[in-house]
Amino acid sequence: MKMQKIFTPSFLFLFISNFLIFIGFEMLLPILPAYLLSINASSIQVGLVTTIFTIGAIIIRPFVGYYLIDNKGKSLAIGAGMTLLIITMLYPFLNIIWLFLLLRFFHGAAWGVSTTANSTMAVDLIPKAKLGEGMGYFSISTTVGAIIAPSIGILIYNTFSFQILIYSSVILSLLAIVALQFVSSSTPVKYEKQSFRFVEAIFEKDVRFQALLTVITTLGFGAIITFLVLYGEQKDIKHIFLFFLINATVSTLLRPFTGKWFDKNGPWSIIIVSATLGFLSLIVLSYTTNNLMLIIAAILFGAGYGTMMPCLQTWTVQKVDEAKSGAANATFLSSFDVGVGISAFVLGILAQWMSVEVIFRLVSLSFIIVSILVYTDFISNKKNKLE
Repeated sequence: MKMQKIFTPSFLFLFISNFLIFIGFEMLLPILPAYLLSINASSIQVGLVTTIFTIGAIIIRPFVGYYLIDNKGKSLAIGAGMTLLIITMLYPFLNIIWLFLLLRFFHGAAWGVSTTANSTMAVDLIPKAKLGEGMGYFSISTTVGAIIAPSIGILIYNTFSFQILIYSSVILSLLAIVALQFVSSSTPVKYEKQSFRFVEAIFEKDVRFQALLTVITTLGFGAIITFLVLYGEQKDIKHIFLFFLINATVSTLLRPFTGKWFDKNGPWSIIIVSATLGFLSLIVLSYTTNNLMLIIAAILFGAGYGTMMPCLQTWTVQKVDEAKSGAANATFLSSFDVGVGISAFVLGILAQWMSVEVIFRLVSLSFIIVSILVYTDFISNKKNKLE
């Protein structure tokens, strides 16, 4: 029987590994477009950097989820970490655009393997009675890593060079692999294999409702990462970085409380409250003209969106039996990628006809839609129990 505590040595080393992987990867994102332009890439090719990467991650995740039925998360994570390390080392040597984009596809695939395997191992290490709280803690490695990494990447690139940035990313990947060596693998459990159908596996059928909620929720996040810097320039807000910093801080500080709320009361109430805060955050942001309003919007977004995502991931995993936890995690992560991708594409088109303020107000409605869907599911679940 597993010990009924979250912070075991294996969990901590897995947390550290995931944190390092996220920093090593995310620190490259703001720099790669500039690097591509330096080797004479077109604007369309620069745009494909993210698109092709996302396609690689989405395509590989169903296979990872199916493979994880045999409890091979650690070996997959180590293999993916080594692949990420090797691919990152190749970036400075590729001056041919189509080869660079091809490498991005494989980078996305390795990223998809790594994130899915790590999340599934975390689910396995956390006591089931504390899954909401534990996944809330684990998601800090993702959230904080993603928030601070772009600033680190820009600092290294501007202070030193692209090559030094690559070496830094490689070192972080290597340290992540070392940390994985101290994660104890779970005792292999043999589950009956079912036939694999790729199209169905992209979105595991038992969690399609949760996947839909995740896609809709990430529309708001996609609007933030696509337009916030531009919005800050338009409104002459000098310290736009405060939004990301405070957002990460608030969501991290609330994790112990929100995780316990989820475990005690289920997903419905906390997601509805968080979605309401997410809605308010984008409304406040759309009227922001100074740092004080920016801070208020960041607090609301951290408490709202920052709480919703680990809750949605935990709910997704809880909807399936242990044999399908890998597939459920793959579905959740792919839903996140799809939501961000749709948001960036559709809102980029709409931005030709409407202001950023209007875009924020429009996307805020996505949180209202999530609230309505979750409340409907709550009523349906309550009715089924009574019957």
